[in-house]
Amino acid sequence: MQFFKITPRICFLFAVCAFFIVREAFPKPNTVILILTLVWIADLIIDYWLRTNKSQLPQRTFKIFLWGFYASIASLVLLILGLLIFGSIAHWAPILKVYVYGILLAVAMTKISLAKIFVLQFLLSKIPFVNKISLPKRWFQASVCIAVFSIFAMFYGSIFEAFNLRVRHVKIQDQALPKNFEGYRIVLFSDMHIGSQISTRYVRRLVDSINAQNADLVVFAGDMVNFHSAELVPFASLFSEIRATDGVFAVLGNHDYGGYLRWETPEDSINDIQNLLDLYKSMDWNVLRNEHVWLHRGEDSIALAGVEVYSNHRTRRWKNLADTEKSLKGVSESDFIVMITHNPEHFNEKLQIYFPYVNLTLTGHSHGGQVAPGIRRHRLSVARLALHHWRGFYEIDGQKLFVDTGAGFNMFPFRFKMPPSISVLVLER
Repeated sequence: MQFFKITPRICFLFAVCAFFIVREAFPKPNTVILILTLVWIADLIIDYWLRTNKSQLPQRTFKIFLWGFYASIASLVLLILGLLIFGSIAHWAPILKVYVYGILLAVAMTKISLAKIFVLQFLLSKIPFVNKISLPKRWFQASVCIAVFSIFAMFYGSIFEAFNLRVRHVKIQDQALPKNFEGYRIVLFSDMHIGSQISTRYVRRLVDSINAQNADLVVFAGDMVNFHSAELVPFASLFSEIRATDGVFAVLGNHDYGGYLRWETPEDSINDIQNLLDLYKSMDWNVLRNEHVWLHRGEDSIALAGVEVYSNHRTRRWKNLADTEKSLKGVSESDFIVMITHNPEHFNEKLQIYFPYVNLTLTGHSHGGQVAPGIRRHRLSVARLALHHWRGFYEIDGQKLFVDTGAGFNMFPFRFKMPPSISVLVLER
């Protein structure tokens, strides 16, 4: 087809134009540019392979596949045109903002997978004795099956599993727990990324599920928004309905500091953080910023500490604002301490080494990778590559850590074998 002769030129010109547009319009431009670059490379590989093997492929399936190829390129063209016309995606209408990212990721993963298959077939076809069984028709049929499965998984993960809220119950035993706190119930949730929600229906169900646990304490471990505080406004009244005997306590996550958005002035970023804190106050939530409070039961008490976001050499996009020493000032090593911190790396690199007397650390950030096929702890997830501890309960040298896998999703509503959850932690002696 004539299309095959012009595809490389279209991809090259489109890539040059998109580079400059994406740099100005996306909150995380480097990541998006990398994704688009991989997609365009995959386009060229797929184009070359189809052009080379066209005569050996089943024509009816080939035409359907080709139209899907056209549609995927058209979707990326529309995305770039939308960025050119409407500006930064962070300020688009929620439904457009959410599904634009979704289309981009779905197209990217599918095309990259297909390109790998076609490259493998091409390499095998050059090896003597193997080339006779490396028939393009069979490889093409396999690629069609993978494309169909990818589309099915995307719809399943975005329509069903992304909103399939689970309530997980975990007993945490510690002999140092004061007697009067036996059976103390903590509901932990994190990573709402509320800007990714386009309806209040799921948030309504989340709030009702939290209240149904009759918690002594509700803890939110950070990342309420994606880009800016205005995302929380439509949902603030719902979150204000969360109730617990000792109240709701929260820390800020990396997204809550507005580091993924270009601000006209530094003051705008500071003002946005203050707006978020004001919203939390209106919701009757208590934000711990390198400080602690005391929780009492009769004559016994425990310290609840919270730090601002922790950053290490792998997360240089945001500053390290966690001051553990300040948060524990006035707390004795003999006291029972619960620490709230957004990034679980804070536990590995600070608490374990310098504060071994912190009894229990509650954290989030990982999302469980959002995609984690497998069984129990033998799951495949990108979170395992990025974090030492990525989901669930850990006990290391007497210290206890719980990593929440999140109640929301980042940008596109998609989870696969890692549904959103809230965690009910019951403290026991």
